[in-house]
Amino acid sequence: MRRTLFVSMALVAAVNAPAVAQTCLGSASFSNGNMQVSGNGQFTEGVNRFGAGFAYGIPAGVFAGAQLSTTSYDGADASSMGIGANVGYQLNLGKSANIHVCPVASFELGMGPDDEATNTDASSQNATLGFSVGKVMGNTPRMQIIPSVGLGLAYSKLKVEDATTSSELSDTYGQAQLGVGLVFNQNIAVRPSVSIPLGLDGSDPTFGLTVAYSFGSKAAPARRR
Repeated sequence: MRRTLFVSMALVAAVNAPAVAQTCLGSASFSNGNMQVSGNGQFTEGVNRFGAGFAYGIPAGVFAGAQLSTTSYDGADASSMGIGANVGYQLNLGKSANIHVCPVASFELGMGPDDEATNTDASSQNATLGFSVGKVMGNTPRMQIIPSVGLGLAYSKLKVEDATTSSELSDTYGQAQLGVGLVFNQNIAVRPSVSIPLGLDGSDPTFGLTVAYSFGSKAAPARRR
């Protein structure tokens, strides 16, 4: 049981990712609304995860968000719950400012899965630090296409304990992410993605789908000189 649980929880490291927000991550710009809600599903071998998040930010500057998630594992009857936060800073590049770069960081605490039959409790900590680049293509008021690519470093710590023993497993590894955001009417984003762990033995790519909606105050247009 413990071996199966360790293997399944190690796979959640490939699932952990910051919520989509800002153009550099393939979502709608905060210039069209300074708040964003999102829902997502992520799937890898042995692990299924569903979550929801809220983010707040400014068009070319700081953005931050919080997420709640639930994760189920093959071979475990119970699921785990995660609570996390992420922060980033967007820079706009190019003559037409259609290339967007942002450093991003995230942290998440996972609680469970717990096994009452064996009196086993599990928990996890996941952190990421990296950057993402997105480019706006096919830019019209009704639809934008925003391919994005990201690269970063991830740390995962897993802990399993029962009435008599406590065991820990930690990994540090690279993570590459590819995605294509489809933004409709400047505030609805649909983003399929794939996350590829680098240097993490026994892990597989994670496929995800995120849907986000931006609302709230819009940025004032730049004044002409």
